[in-house]
Amino acid sequence: AANVLFQVCKNVNEILKFDTLSGVLEAKRKETKVVLDLPSNAPEAVDEVEFQELIQEVCSGLPVQEVLLSKTTRKLLIRLEDCVTMAQLENISPGISKLPSLETSGRVAGVILTVKSQQFHFISRYFAPWNGIPEDPVTGSAHTVLAPYWSGQLGLQTMLARQCSPRGGVLEVCLGSEGRVQVAGESVIVLEGTIRI
Repeated sequence: AANVLFQVCKNVNEILKFDTLSGVLEAKRKETKVVLDLPSNAPEAVDEVEFQELIQEVCSGLPVQEVLLSKTTRKLLIRLEDCVTMAQLENISPGISKLPSLETSGRVAGVILTVKSQQFHFISRYFAPWNGIPEDPVTGSAHTVLAPYWSGQLGLQTMLARQCSPRGGVLEVCLGSEGRVQVAGESVIVLEGTIRI
């Protein structure tokens, strides 16, 4: 929405504010990028056994290093072992339609797969069929969970990330003070049209 307002509607404001279900969301311009200011949602370690079938299905045989859960966003973060390559992560094809039946407690509304990368600080994929989204191509909210996790692992505040969906995208994430995450990325308008009523 911010990119449409900036690029198509030629909105001249540097910062746009949106009223959302989770509060006010700020979007600002940074050269050709849109920067979102979002709350940080640090995940906590959980027992893999609780989500074993879900993990097996979504990981498609890739080795798991650690499993965490962001209770506020209900995103399950699965860190894969460092030996997993970007090509391996891109090539998995989990049975997305099966996932909601493998986790029915309501504790999970989306699954993030992530691994350390040589080309980027970390890479990821995000699946949310519980919300009607088989795979989100590039997800700001997933990075509110990924940023605090990887900041703790790498000792960095600013990181470069790639979401490895078929459409994919590169994001710069910055863990700021006061529990906020800045997520910056290029935005592409994929459809324009007119509706006549």
